[in-house]
Amino acid sequence: MSPLSVLISLLLLTASAIALSVHIHFDRFVQSTGFDVVNATGVRVRKYNRTTTVLDGEGELFRNLDDDYRFTLTVAYSRMGNNQFDEYPLKIAKATICSIMNGPYKDYQYLFKDYSNMPQVGDERFCPFPPGRYWVKNWAIDGSFVPPVVPSGYWRFTSNILDSKDKVVVQYLAYFHISKDMF
Repeated sequence: MSPLSVLISLLLLTASAIALSVHIHFDRFVQSTGFDVVNATGVRVRKYNRTTTVLDGEGELFRNLDDDYRFTLTVAYSRMGNNQFDEYPLKIAKATICSIMNGPYKDYQYLFKDYSNMPQVGDERFCPFPPGRYWVKNWAIDGSFVPPVVPSGYWRFTSNILDSKDKVVVQYLAYFHISKDMF
């Protein structure tokens, strides 16, 4: 084995042993439209301790959300952190609420299970999303689900609920800072 191949092998072994810890820091959460469908103005980002921000509060859904409504999530990244966002290829394509609830929502519900009274989807098909008062309490996002290729920086998640005519009836904007530490 040549010295160069030994060096490359050692570098690859060292690089694979480095683990990344991803931290997500909430900046703000805003409902911009759709107050007649859902009112989430009581949900706020607040400081939990010196280093952690959490989502906390409650809102009310006024009607059933079923297959007459569609959901989409787009993600944007601000490289400089100056609110000049570029769309990122990570997203949830437009799909019915029931498809989202029984697909991506079901896959990621573990992230907020102990911090919210949001419905938990099991093996049975879940539809519609029922009206009611929903709360979130001291939820700090666990960054373990973030893919390693996602860069550190300032992020905006835009979630839209659309009606059957593709008109946005509810829009939420969530802003985050993502940072990574090696250990």
